[in-house]
Amino acid sequence: MTSHSILRYVLGFAVTLVASINGAQPTNDAPIPIKVCALAMFEMGEVTGDRPGELQFWVERENLSNIYDFPMGQTDLRMSDDGLMVALTGGGVTHAATTIAALGLDPRFDFSETYWIIAGIAGTDPLDASLGTAAWAKWVVDGDLLYELDAREIPDDWPYGMIPLGGYEPNQLDTGWTVDNIAFQLNEGLVNWAYSLTKDMAIEDTPAMKEFRSQFKGYPNAMTPPRVMIGDSLSSSTYFHGEKLNQWANDWMKLHTDGQAEFVMTNMEDSGTLTALRRLSDAGHVDFERVLVLRTASNFSMQPPGKDATWSATAAYPDNGRPALEAAYQLGSKVAHELIDNWTVFKNRIPKAPTPKEKIKAVVVTMFELGEDTGDRPAEFQNWVERFPLESRISFPQGYRDLRYNQESGVLGIVTGIGTFRSASSIMALGMDPRFDLSEAYFLVAGIAGVDPADMSLGSAAWAEWLIDGDLSHEIDPREIPEDWKFGYMPLRSAEYPWGPIPANDEGVRYRLNPELVEWAYQLTKDVPIKDTPAMKAMREKYTGYANAQKPPFVLKGDQLAAMTFWHGTLMNDWANEWVDYWTEGQGNFVTSAMEETGTMQSLTFLANAGKVDIERVLVLRTASNFSMQPPGVSAADNLSGEKKGGYSAFIPSLEAAYDVGSLVIREIVGNWETYRENLPKP
Repeated sequence: MTSHSILRYVLGFAVTLVASINGAQPTNDAPIPIKVCALAMFEMGEVTGDRPGELQFWVERENLSNIYDFPMGQTDLRMSDDGLMVALTGGGVTHAATTIAALGLDPRFDFSETYWIIAGIAGTDPLDASLGTAAWAKWVVDGDLLYELDAREIPDDWPYGMIPLGGYEPNQLDTGWTVDNIAFQLNEGLVNWAYSLTKDMAIEDTPAMKEFRSQFKGYPNAMTPPRVMIGDSLSSSTYFHGEKLNQWANDWMKLHTDGQAEFVMTNMEDSGTLTALRRLSDAGHVDFERVLVLRTASNFSMQPPGKDATWSATAAYPDNGRPALEAAYQLGSKVAHELIDNWTVFKNRIPKAPTPKEKIKAVVVTMFELGEDTGDRPAEFQNWVERFPLESRISFPQGYRDLRYNQESGVLGIVTGIGTFRSASSIMALGMDPRFDLSEAYFLVAGIAGVDPADMSLGSAAWAEWLIDGDLSHEIDPREIPEDWKFGYMPLRSAEYPWGPIPANDEGVRYRLNPELVEWAYQLTKDVPIKDTPAMKAMREKYTGYANAQKPPFVLKGDQLAAMTFWHGTLMNDWANEWVDYWTEGQGNFVTSAMEETGTMQSLTFLANAGKVDIERVLVLRTASNFSMQPPGVSAADNLSGEKKGGYSAFIPSLEAAYDVGSLVIREIVGNWETYRENLPKP
């Protein structure tokens, strides 16, 4: 017997057994098609006329005239003539799983095209939402399947006693054994559609709710009126409370979804319900792509400042949670009726809405990373990921590596790849990504560079106003140039030296950043201390006659030359100075040498022309990992070779400086977003 035959045999036996237990003998009559099944989890007493739970509003307000005996569940099933069924699972994952398994296998009903709407109340994280708020989940994560130690016996350096199955410590995944149903990802298009349909619906606010949430000072999202949002849900049979377990919930959901989920709501049933629905879907009885989870906030999952966790666990729900119950019914029924009223369309085509664009406040642009994003030898990206932090990973196959994101602050991080063509393509791909709204985002390019010892010392940080391309040119080997020429590089269409007038079409060779924004960034950061080391001191001491090269690291303003060729030496350094001076008509000064910025700026310019970004919101910060020419008494070839073999003495300090200086600017922008969203910073 094949595996599929065995599966059909087992399911057939289960159907017969369930039908027998339900008191409904198998029949040749066609099963009743269910268009929408709304699931409530608990009821306080009777299903009508007393203090309501999650079921009562559905029973009282919908015309559920058809009643079906259902001894496998807690109450009878109720159904309208137009295809809406309402069922009660019972509280906790076990009740939910068994009830939904029994319901899905009941031979009286056809659930093959049914939309499932889980609609119930929940605790909410005060970091994300306020009382009464309704959240449509894209992820549901199980919080029961784990190892647990009493918190009084955990190691001192552990944040809590919960450990993933197969792990040896908190927040450690996969050491060889786990289970397959920790995280459930719902149909994103359907979730977005439900959200777009309900996002402007009013949710009741009351004096009792306002008074209760006023205690959560320092939690701005907890103190707002209720709203509709997209927010993920943790399902746990244990009714947890407190600041420490709230932190565990946030970490747990990110851990099991690779950073994609954000803990907003906590409930006691959804992982059981979804386990049953997914198994039923695998067997062809339901369609898991047609499942929605709506949870509304009746209480907070942790205490406010000045209270303890015990208070949080026992505090009465304002208005007995009735506004949250109302919201669960009102939003759930809105979606249910929209599906039923348009059944000729939605029977065969699942509704979907475009993913709401994430509003990005700032983009950190780095150019290279040596290995992983965290935990190994760092390059330009790692400090931002670990320290800012950019904790969420966002798939970005059209780029060099995945994006990183801090949703709370609205800061996105990207690694472009090395060279102008990689940076141009990566930034264009980001700007065209439909998931993000970059129209008001500030862009900070933050990376290391070679620097002119006439202007800058190792580890120093320079804010650029001018960005000049060093690739678009004519070139002749200097051994073949006329005797009165200084360089073998010439501007396009100007094959002479001295170089002729700047052409009317500069081909994207020069870019000038917003001078006021650059000056503001410099003034904000000019006193930031930058790490110095003995190795850096020893290196800069070699540069006798270069006063700026011998200074300890400092912050300055200095312009940049971007070239794919990693050039080096006194003569090339002279060319860089004249090249920048030529293209800026004497306004710029070559200070840093890198490989990517003009590619980045070309894409940002095109994106700005299309209205997708604001070109006035771009900053470039480069920090000195090495000098762009040799010290006195050393040849260019020997100096370049020595750097390649020995490594840059300021490599790690320059990475530190790029983060320390750059992050101050980013935190200032996002921390005062209400000001800087519309008004650009000025010195």
